[in-house]
Order: sequence, then C-alpha cells, then structure tokens
Amino acid sequence: MPSEAPKANLGEWSELYTLGYLLVHGGAFAADENQNAIADNFHKVLKIFLAGGKNSPEIEYLIDKSSIDISSEGKAVSSINRSEIRQLIEKMLAELQDGTRKGTFLLPTGTELLVLLHKKRVSASSGERENDLEIILEDPATKVPSPKVGFSIKSQLGGRSTLLNASAATNFIYKVTPDDLSIRNSYPEFQHGKHRQNLKSLYESGYHLEFFKMANETFYNNLTLLDMQFPNYLARILLNSYIKQDDSFSSNTFQIFPEDENSSRQPIFKLKEFLGAVAMGLRPSSVWDGDTTKFRGILVVKIDGEVLFYYLYNRKNFEEHLFSNLAFERPSTSRHKYGSIYSQDGEDLIKLNLQIRFISRRGIDGN
Repeated sequence: MPSEAPKANLGEWSELYTLGYLLVHGGAFAADENQNAIADNFHKVLKIFLAGGKNSPEIEYLIDKSSIDISSEGKAVSSINRSEIRQLIEKMLAELQDGTRKGTFLLPTGTELLVLLHKKRVSASSGERENDLEIILEDPATKVPSPKVGFSIKSQLGGRSTLLNASAATNFIYKVTPDDLSIRNSYPEFQHGKHRQNLKSLYESGYHLEFFKMANETFYNNLTLLDMQFPNYLARILLNSYIKQDDSFSSNTFQIFPEDENSSRQPIFKLKEFLGAVAMGLRPSSVWDGDTTKFRGILVVKIDGEVLFYYLYNRKNFEEHLFSNLAFERPSTSRHKYGSIYSQDGEDLIKLNLQIRFISRRGIDGN
C-alpha cells in the first residue's frame, strides 16, 4: 500500500482509472475511425498484469463474473467485488473531469482505489515498463485466451494533447532559392514568431523554399524506413502549412497530394502510416526499427470516461482517426531555434519546426 497519499498528473491518474474501468466492465469496445464504439466488437478481458517496480512484484488481476481475484508471485492477495471498484471509478472520473487540477495533484478516490487494488504506486516509471499494462483477451472468433498483449493508455481528460512534440530534432531545413537565379533581391525583415507573415514576405520578394535536409539524422533514418521519399513528403506538407492559412494535417496533405490523383495514393497511405507509427512509439531522436506491424494495443480514455480499444483488428481505423484529427502547430521559436534565415557552406537556409497536435480534446495524450 502507498505509505502516504501520492501525487500524480492527470495522465497517470487516467492509467489507474483505466485499470478500474476494465475490471468493472470486463473489457471495452473497439473504436472506429471517428472514435465511436463498434457495438458488435467488444474485447473481453480475462486477466490484467501490472509490472512491478524495483521493490514490488508483478500484480495479476483475474476477472470473474462478480469479483476480481488479485494475486502476486502466484499467491492470492485479495478478492474484491466489482461493485466496489465501480463506485470508486465513478467518483474518480467526476474529480478528473472538473477541470480544476493541474500538474501533479492528490486524488482521494485515486488513493482509495490504489489501496483497494493493492497497488503501491499510481504509475510505474517509463524506465521500468514497455507498456502501461498487459492483458490477456478472449479471442472473439475462437474464444481462446490470447497471449499477453501490451497496451498503452492515452487520455483525453486533460487539455488538447500533442502527438509529436517539438524539439531541435524535428527541424526541417530548406534552401532559400531565388525564383529568378539572375536576380537576388534583399530579404525582407522578419518579425519574431510571425512565421506565415515572414514567409509570405519572402515569397513576395522573389524567393521560394526547397527542402534541403532534416536537422536530425536519426529522425531522417527513421522516416526513410517508411519510404525513401517520405522525408520529402512530410517536408512538403509541413512547408505548405507554414505558407497557407491552414493547420489541418489532412487538409495540407490533400493540397499537396490531391486525393483524386492516382499518384497521391502512396504518399497519403504513408503519411497515415507515419501518424500511427508515432502514436505507437516512433521518436525523432531514438532509433526505430521501422516495423509498423508491431502494433501494440492502445486504450483511449474519452472525455466522457468511456474507454475504447484500438487493437490488431482496427489498426486502420486508428490511423484514419489520427489523420482526421491532427494539426500542425508552431512551438516556441527561440527554444527550438527555427524561422530565421542563416548561411552555411555558401547556402542560405531556414529551419521550420514540426509539431503535431490534436485539433480538439478528442485527441489522445501520450503522457
């Protein structure tokens, strides 16, 4: 049991809420591309496993008809009536939804649930786990228990969430090129943080931008595993988002790769695959193996508290949901050092930063 009332952020408390939700409901419905429950696709959960920390063993929760049997290291710990958990998660949800809690905070009902479920901490550190929890499901066709499947939990209960965070590694570098190579007008004076206005002035002065390279070699290598041309695809729609009065990821994609043109099919497919890969663990500064078939499950906590599955059978729905609900965002100019023209090896260059955020609170939070 926790030695004192713990503090955690909203995403971490959401993990505990999700555990309680699955134990109460015995599973959750699959979600479609619009994040609606698929009524005839319920994922029945048989067991849930939580990795222990350095000083605590793994905990196993066996879901029975009316009770939850808890064990650790093969020894029975407790048996709890599912109705007890239901009462706590209903109160817990109301507390998480009230909008008053920021940063890390105490949550009395959360602490009660920790004690009831024999958990010592709200959330294990990311260094101690690959997944938020592991689940054994009942196969919907054969009714046979699945192997353990790792799931990550993404919460909408907080503010508008980010899919891909900005960093120096997410800078794309473009050449500043004269429209007429025989004429080099002076550059307009840029205003700090006024990216669209600055680029409009630059283009009106007789220049355009051409993708040159990515600032981070690891991110570049990760993207080329999707397709050798993929960095160029992403660079083109990123630039378009800085030039046009439109931040929508899908809208910028269709402006560069018109949906009705056959040549656009492959870039659009890869851009959707990229979003799914980011949600499933592709990071700009970490080497990625490029295997998009390693689809771990995702559990989404909706604003209303409903928990939904994105899993093997509806991975494409997940990618479509991301594609339709994301937008480019401009992060701090000074922090990420982009948006100004500079010279290097005889070339005039400019960096534009990539950050991708959900359009509304219907997005998922990567904690």
